Amino acid sequence: MSTQADSQPIQMRLAEAYRELPEAMRRIADALMSDPLLGALWGIESMAERAEVSVGTVVRFAKRLGYKGFSEFRDALREACHARSGDADLELMESPSDVYGTLAEVARRDGENLNRLIQMVDLPTLEAASKLLMAARHRVILGRGVSHVMSMILGFYLTQAGLPCIAANPSDFSNQVANLDSGDLLVALSFAPYSRETVDSAIFAKESGIPVLAFSDRADSPLKACADILIPVPSEDLLFSCSITTFAALAHAFAIVIAAQDHSGTLKRLKAADKVAQPLFVNHWLPMQPGAFSLGRISKP
Repeated sequence: MSTQADSQPIQMRLAEAYRELPEAMRRIADALMSDPLLGALWGIESMAERAEVSVGTVVRFAKRLGYKGFSEFRDALREACHARSGDADLELMESPSDVYGTLAEVARRDGENLNRLIQMVDLPTLEAASKLLMAARHRVILGRGVSHVMSMILGFYLTQAGLPCIAANPSDFSNQVANLDSGDLLVALSFAPYSRETVDSAIFAKESGIPVLAFSDRADSPLKACADILIPVPSEDLLFSCSITTFAALAHAFAIVIAAQDHSGTLKRLKAADKVAQPLFVNHWLPMQPGAFSLGRISKP
């Protein structure tokens, strides 16, 4: 008779075991969590090669998760892949028509992505990334498509926290990166399908001695080789694209911690921004009060 542990999905086993895994086994988990669909197709040698570990480590990893061996471990991966993709081809999937039900599914997936993020990141990495952001003289954030949207979110939060940023224009990456030097920071965001311009800019920055902080959907993304720090951000959504929810939460967390380093300065900046942002025609949107708006002040044509 199978126990509850025996029937536990592999995703849950990975999440629960992740923090206690040795470094070598954690690399296997990173490779699997970054691309679980392909992981179901890997043989033991391929999995070992991608995680840069030995075949024996893969076997020990499978047993640590509660499987008898690699064969049973890969069967669990395939079962998870089948449950996720279903029998029908993606082209035959029906478009969501129930907004409430779709909202619930989107919220569920974003919740899973946030939980996976918590399992995949660690305190030393996040602290090192915060130090890079605070130490830089200038910060340029690169991203195309949905990554450009994420770059604007990060730039907004960091600027509020007292670290002015430039969310680079995708059409002018080369000039913006060429103006950086070793005292600056390039923040590169790229999610599958990866932007060649973003990756090339990060490679150029690395070769020029410019620190690179990268965010991507997988620990072994094309940005890995050129990043001083790479933070994987799970972000799959119903459109087989990237949800911005997980990254927005991460960006918000960075901003809060950075703002806390200069509490009085943050309050001063917020008050100044509020003063600057006072609307000119405030009476047009405030609730009307007697005498608040005089037609006599408007000159007739």
